[in-house]
Amino acid sequence: MQTVVISRQAFESITAQAEREFPFECCGFVIGDDADEVRAIRNIQNEKHATDPARFQRDARTAYLMDPKEHLAVLQEIDRRKLKLKAVYHSHPEHQAYFSATDRAQACSFDSTEPDYPETAYIVVSVISGRFADAAAFVWDDERKDFVAAELRFS
Repeated sequence: MQTVVISRQAFESITAQAEREFPFECCGFVIGDDADEVRAIRNIQNEKHATDPARFQRDARTAYLMDPKEHLAVLQEIDRRKLKLKAVYHSHPEHQAYFSATDRAQACSFDSTEPDYPETAYIVVSVISGRFADAAAFVWDDERKDFVAAELRFS
């Protein structure tokens, strides 16, 4: 089993955001090189659902869509500062920390057989009744052509 390591401070920032944004899903990135930096991204799923419920059938209680401008700004920051995209994270309000079929589809949005960010971990945080309950990490397994569970550790 592969191991995903992020700083305790980054993890606490993610769980605080997940609790703060409950009952909606939160999302963001962990970037860095030596030190981890959390970049919370605004979840625009509720806005999309309100304007086009036929296309965006789920609201932010069960889905997330990163604000494209904020998403792009973080990717540009990574390039400019020569950092790594260490993790993509989101929360599951009132659900367990698992990698759903929807999560996989979003992670492979350009090509369903390959992840958009193949060297990046995906972290899912479970929030039950507004409080952090659990977290799990997932990484791409090139041999299986799928995401697999990884051990989540803190530095």
